[in-house]
Amino acid sequence: MKNKIFFIIFMITWVGLIIFNFILPKQVFSEQENRYLATVPKFSMDDLVNGEYAEGLDTYINDHFVARNFWLKLNSFVQIAEGKTENNGVYIGKENYLFEKFNYGEKEKNNVNKTIEAVNKFAQNVDVPVYFLLVPNSIYVNADKLPDNVEVYDQGKIIDEFYQKCNDKIIPVNVVNTLKENKDEISLYYKTDHHMTSQGSYLIYADYCKVAHLQATQLSDFQGDVVSDEFLGTFDSKAQVLGQKTDVMTAYKNDTNQEIEGDYDGVKYDSIFNDEYLNKKDKYSYFLNGNSAKVVIKTKVNNGRKLLVIKDSYAHNVAQFLCTNYEEIHFIDPRYYKLSMSEYIKENGITETLFLYNVSNITTDISLRILK
Repeated sequence: MKNKIFFIIFMITWVGLIIFNFILPKQVFSEQENRYLATVPKFSMDDLVNGEYAEGLDTYINDHFVARNFWLKLNSFVQIAEGKTENNGVYIGKENYLFEKFNYGEKEKNNVNKTIEAVNKFAQNVDVPVYFLLVPNSIYVNADKLPDNVEVYDQGKIIDEFYQKCNDKIIPVNVVNTLKENKDEISLYYKTDHHMTSQGSYLIYADYCKVAHLQATQLSDFQGDVVSDEFLGTFDSKAQVLGQKTDVMTAYKNDTNQEIEGDYDGVKYDSIFNDEYLNKKDKYSYFLNGNSAKVVIKTKVNNGRKLLVIKDSYAHNVAQFLCTNYEEIHFIDPRYYKLSMSEYIKENGITETLFLYNVSNITTDISLRILK
């Protein structure tokens, strides 16, 4: 009798969830996961036969299941309680650190080699200094915080090999030693996100200044403001760890990065910081207004130096410091900007070019392979 009652309750609950699943309004974008959710797949007989329609429908149902975030966190809790140290491709590390898995196989090596070929060709075709700053990821620098028995490919070796294959027109900025030397004194990376903290970004900015013969502005010349103590980044969105401690976000401000003329894909702002994002899940977009194809910053500095930064989002946090050294900074993301970079340099009077990428991205991103 008890089994029968349990079965009836289970079926009523399950049917209720299914009904609610279809009648409740559907989200388009998940702030928690920082991505667009699946839409109902378009039906075709071919997709039905080859299984793609069923797969798409399954993804749609999973993305819009009632109380999805609760179930994801519950699943993560069960996984960790069972002793697992990984969930959804993210390692659950020590001291609240999260790390995304890093793979470096033949596919990634091939992509890196093609990227180097394209960057070498680009550097040969421009008449300005070209710097390359390749940043290792937290999973390498903070490897001691990984779960026991997890091994990671040596990103320091990847960086050395990358620079060795660059031609003599490219000036390398190797920050590996600086980061390793300071990792126990400074929180270089967010624990819940793949980006560097502002403190970590300052260190790679200072190393760049040494190589580029610039005077790095002292950190004490900025006002350090905690802008959020509730940041949960991309690793948290994937791992969904119940009770994960939040990160603290700090911004370093002065007149040169708060009183600027900024053009963000045609939208004007007078600062490189955007407070609107502090009330959203994607708080990192507070820096440089998130992902844009092209951002042009004009500062109060009057030295005639104009920097082109060809970059991924690691550059967004470095922007607050670079503003003190350049009259203009042009940030271009080649994932979205498809015009000729070499022509852009000529047309805009660029005096220096900096590639700023993280290792994980350089191994997978194909946008630099078509660099012009």
